[in-house]
Amino acid sequence: MMYFCCDDRRREATRLSPLNGIDFVEVIDMSAPVEADRQRFVHIHLLKDPAPESYGPDEVVVEGPAGPLDLAGVTTGLGGQTNIVVVELVSAGDFDPHVIRLRRGLLDERPPVEIDPQLAAVAFSFKVECPSDFDCLSPCDCGPEPKQMPEISYLARDTDSFRAAMLDRLATLQPDVPAPHPVDQKMAVIEALSVLADRVAYAQDAGHSEAYITTLQSRISARRLGKLVDYDLDEGQTARLFVHIEARADAAPAGPGFEPVIPVGTALTTRLSGQPLRLPADPEILARAPIVFEALTPLEALFADHNELRFYTWSDQRCALPAGATAATLAGHHPDLAPALFLAFEEVVGPRTGNPADRDRANRPVVRLSEVRAFESPGVPLTDPVTGDEITEIEWMADDALARPLCLSAETDARFGSRFLPHVSVARGNVFLADHGRTVADEDLGTVPAPTRSWAPGRGPRALAEAATRDCTETLCAPEEAERITPRFAPVLAEIPLSFAAPLDPGAGATALLAAPGAPQPALTLEATSGGATRPYTARRDLLGSDATARDVVPEVETNGRATLRFGDDVNGMRPNAGTAFTARYRVGLGPRGNIGADQLAHIRSDVAEIAALRNMTPGTGGRMPESVAEMKRRAPFAFRRQDRAVTRADHDDMARRFTPPEGPIQGSVTDIMHTGSWLTSLMTVDRRGGRPVTPEFETDLRAHMERYRMAGRDLEVEGPIDVGLEIDMTVCVCGDYLRGQVKAAVLARFSNRTLPDGTLGAFHPDRMRFGETVYLSPLIALAQSVEGVRAVSVTRFRRMGDAGSSGLEARKLELGRREIARLDNDPSRPGNGVLRFEMTGGR
Repeated sequence: MMYFCCDDRRREATRLSPLNGIDFVEVIDMSAPVEADRQRFVHIHLLKDPAPESYGPDEVVVEGPAGPLDLAGVTTGLGGQTNIVVVELVSAGDFDPHVIRLRRGLLDERPPVEIDPQLAAVAFSFKVECPSDFDCLSPCDCGPEPKQMPEISYLARDTDSFRAAMLDRLATLQPDVPAPHPVDQKMAVIEALSVLADRVAYAQDAGHSEAYITTLQSRISARRLGKLVDYDLDEGQTARLFVHIEARADAAPAGPGFEPVIPVGTALTTRLSGQPLRLPADPEILARAPIVFEALTPLEALFADHNELRFYTWSDQRCALPAGATAATLAGHHPDLAPALFLAFEEVVGPRTGNPADRDRANRPVVRLSEVRAFESPGVPLTDPVTGDEITEIEWMADDALARPLCLSAETDARFGSRFLPHVSVARGNVFLADHGRTVADEDLGTVPAPTRSWAPGRGPRALAEAATRDCTETLCAPEEAERITPRFAPVLAEIPLSFAAPLDPGAGATALLAAPGAPQPALTLEATSGGATRPYTARRDLLGSDATARDVVPEVETNGRATLRFGDDVNGMRPNAGTAFTARYRVGLGPRGNIGADQLAHIRSDVAEIAALRNMTPGTGGRMPESVAEMKRRAPFAFRRQDRAVTRADHDDMARRFTPPEGPIQGSVTDIMHTGSWLTSLMTVDRRGGRPVTPEFETDLRAHMERYRMAGRDLEVEGPIDVGLEIDMTVCVCGDYLRGQVKAAVLARFSNRTLPDGTLGAFHPDRMRFGETVYLSPLIALAQSVEGVRAVSVTRFRRMGDAGSSGLEARKLELGRREIARLDNDPSRPGNGVLRFEMTGGR
């Protein structure tokens, strides 16, 4: 019998014995001197030199499936080597496997006496040197024999059907044994296995359902399937607001390096019955609070002087800060104001009545100071050169430009006494940013368990991966070790809902901080303790960008709000080792629940005795609920069809419209692709909302937004629109019983570039103008005609500013280029931005 063995030691044993044997055989093919001799000669290499003339045609047999082959001769010795037996065949061998063996003679098939029976025959092939696409090594088939599978009903999916299937199988295996009694031990085992099988079947069905978007129920499954088509499930976002603290006295840190007066994370709550303004350090009180906010930006010090800052109007009356203002003057000397501090502007009395109850609570803009000038020279306060009053000049970031006019002083209506109100609005300092959420600290998540189970030998993931790279003999004979099964460690956070907040840009303006641009990130940090060392784990939205050494974790939120933590697998993210203990610090609070109204916060967790009162100057904004599974099912199948590249001009404009600066989405953009001498450049002309200029900061942010969409090797340039000033002259006939001055003021308001008191936009407000939009004359005439008191309107001039050859009176329209926007500010100081003249006739 011929065996396949991994360790071939028989040859060495035979060499040490008196016996001889076949070492190997060699088929002469390519090395044959003539073509006719190919595959006709077989050289038998023996372990030792045989006796002369020991083997002839009767002692050598070459046989295949069709029987023995005809031999032409057998000789011993070749080229001085006496251990070679040369076998010559009558004809070349075929493709079948053959065996060459030595025997005692023609009538005795036993191996020769001097030959080891185990080495008396060798299997070989005549075609070993023929070109082939296959491995010459025969496959090793040492697997188990195929088993005959029992007849099992695969429709069994619950406890009853599994019990019936096992009883049927038992009756087949033991036909002579009666069916077990209901109280028999065998029946108890069958019942237990039936229940277990029912649970396994449920898990299989649930897993199958969770694998498809149309049937899944779990939000975690929806999140993972959505990621396959590059769809990020929205986890919601916390609300943000600005808080003002009224100080009864100044308060500052004890010295450099000490904690700020209001550090990041300071808790604030809505009103709690029976609790003081400054809450004690009791976590139970915060846990009972209906809504908790925490400071996002620190307040280094409190100044009683900043409780109320009055505006200085340079001896003028009935003043206002217009929309778009980025600077103002404060009355008094305020040396503690500094860049990066926040100021909130607030209307304190109604400008028409003088009654605080009539003030506009919605007009409370918050700005971030960029420059403060309180000194004329070192040690000399800044003063009004006329009156000598001390003043402080402030400027704030361009992104925080006022969206609405702010009334500073006014005169009440006649029915309220026509009283002068010198301080309609004031500024307030001691302001900081806070967002919705309560911190849960040092929550024990448990310890990573040690492996308790193992894969069957050779069936673990590592063993299967290694088996695919080993050759046949290694696979058959290498010792197989039982690979340990890595235990699943997926702790669940105890409290809900986990907060998701947009990243905080420490240098952004107040408007941007309140708008909270950017993808919300989980407010969660972990600490892993192992071997006496403590290392942090960072929460991510996914692990696709994490390498094998990254200590990252992903919180996955289920439909019920519970967050399950998923760690890495040593490919994407590091897998925690057994015995590692985890603690979590996270925040809870999410969604529109944090969108509270203004003046709702009433308590603070602080020991600073100088705090006299607090309130939120702005309502909570930005809080939204996590995306539901139903919403994901509607959106995800089509989300990947959205184009995310900028190649053509239209592509650039579409991608630019996705950019959302602090003031809101851009009005529009126009792109030209031009060759600049060495390469192509995309020139984007952008129209910002409210007519804001394209600042370097805006350009930088837009470039960063377009970076993922633009083509490689193509530059990107950003500029503002080309403003085309209009020159319009109108003659307006006023009805006889109307005052010409009042009618003219009404017409000018309709044709202004401002927002009117009723909220409508003037005809030439920047947000009503579009790139390349033709300006038609008829709508302008109709607008003027719609003003009360106007009898008739005629237009005598309608052209581009200062361009006599561009008159549109005959065509009744003015056409603009694709990068041009019509503009009519009617500002005498800047006539290039458009001029509107009215000649009023009639009336009185």
